[in-house]
Amino acid sequence: MPVRGRSAETVLVVDDDAVVRSMHEDVLRRAGFACIPAGDGREALEVLRRHRVAAVLLDDTMPVMSGIDVLRRVRADPRTQTLPVILVTGHAEMVNRVAGLDAGASDYLVKPVDPGELIARVRAQLRGQAAWTRVVEEQLGERAAITGSLCRLRVEATPELTAAVICREVTSSPRISSAALVFFAEDGTGVLLARSPSPEAAGSPPVAIGRPLGRSLSRTLRRRGSSGPWTEERSEQPPGALGIPLADAASPVAAFAPLRSGGALLGILVIGAEQAAGDDGVDLGSQTLSAAIDFAAVAGALLAPALEQRGVTESLRAELQWILGGQAFTPVFQPICEVPTRDIVGYEVLTRFADGAPPEPRFAEAAQLGMGSDIEAATMAAAVAAAAALPPGSWLSVNVSPPFLMDSERLVALAGSSPRPLVIELTEHDPIDDYPAIRAAFERLGPDVGLSVDDAGTGYACLNHVLSLRPEFVKLDRGWVHGIDTDPARQALVAGLEHFTSSTDCRMIAEGVETPEELQTLVDLGVELAQGFLLGRPAALRA
Repeated sequence: MPVRGRSAETVLVVDDDAVVRSMHEDVLRRAGFACIPAGDGREALEVLRRHRVAAVLLDDTMPVMSGIDVLRRVRADPRTQTLPVILVTGHAEMVNRVAGLDAGASDYLVKPVDPGELIARVRAQLRGQAAWTRVVEEQLGERAAITGSLCRLRVEATPELTAAVICREVTSSPRISSAALVFFAEDGTGVLLARSPSPEAAGSPPVAIGRPLGRSLSRTLRRRGSSGPWTEERSEQPPGALGIPLADAASPVAAFAPLRSGGALLGILVIGAEQAAGDDGVDLGSQTLSAAIDFAAVAGALLAPALEQRGVTESLRAELQWILGGQAFTPVFQPICEVPTRDIVGYEVLTRFADGAPPEPRFAEAAQLGMGSDIEAATMAAAVAAAAALPPGSWLSVNVSPPFLMDSERLVALAGSSPRPLVIELTEHDPIDDYPAIRAAFERLGPDVGLSVDDAGTGYACLNHVLSLRPEFVKLDRGWVHGIDTDPARQALVAGLEHFTSSTDCRMIAEGVETPEELQTLVDLGVELAQGFLLGRPAALRA
């Protein structure tokens, strides 16, 4: 039967799911295209035998005949060998896309299909048909090569390094003049992770790597990125448009594609493009947008883990800054007593955060973020000020990490402001590699400051600490105190430690004493000092 002519803007929509097929038809008709529906592969081939169409939107998974089988039949027919066929797949894996391209697909879409992307890709296939056959094959080859290279990249030590490698790889295409990757911080601010070529080399207004883009630009990028990919043409851009300085100032077109992870917007890939020789008649904007979408999918997969962790880090940093700025913590004091008499001789100060967070993880998080000394200094300052209300004649024991002890200027100032004797309780969570340096830092605090080694018998706080640092006090971990009255092995260990400490001119403080029997056993073993719920719980001082 002879072929009957139809509009050159007719799209054959092939999908066995009537709802999906109807949705695709509706999107295309709203964009000005005519549509012919087909419910399976055999019906699609019959339509192509009877009618002339400009493009085919083909589902790759159908009963009766798969999309790949239909595609092979289409490419085997001389009448449809060059017909643009866009394969619609429910598989995002690269191997499925490559299989479709190998079978002869002109392009592909991944379900669920974004309406804007659908129209962009269809238009990209329909404009400049005479040049399209040659140019698309060349461009798809370039994009496939770049995409393959991106998939083989190793994730670098930081998101910035990974982003820099991605941008360099993307700009290896002769049609792409620049590439930039923007990450959205927890507060919504856009941060430039990388750009190729560098802003200085490109002659664009300076945007420093790792620095915020500015509130207005960040807000606009995030708003538009939430809606999907888009392009900007240089002729349409007023001064300060988004393509400047993210894309090359000389590029006629800039395309913006979101980086996503689990639906969440992580950032934006921006590429600037220019016509290559022989590209006349090709829609540069559509092709650039299509390439940006492809590259952003791979870039997002490479960067997502590190960027998500970066977001968590920024959130924790903001939370800690809020705690420091608002003094959202309270010092509490637990008495340290002479064991035989229960007379209070000192107090250990502990910190309670307003949000109820456990102290140890919070101090550890601060240290990982480089804010450990800041939060230690703030909590110690609050403790020293509050300790003015403690009974006279008692000393104050303050937990200090080795890194904060080495931060001698702040610690010297805090120690000098204390109205009562201080004992620096060196925490056992950090290793000590240089005992002489630690001892020298401690001695800078002055002769009226004592030293205590925390949690003897656990972690890094071993007997070597005592030998190397010569502290005035050694804290016996609560794990050795619990149940000591019924455990001869614990009693033997504590007796040995007591002999060791007394022989090295320091005194043992037993932590975690909760029962009269435990206290009496410590008395019998010669332990002189103790603290625990039996002797007094940590409590804030009344104003």
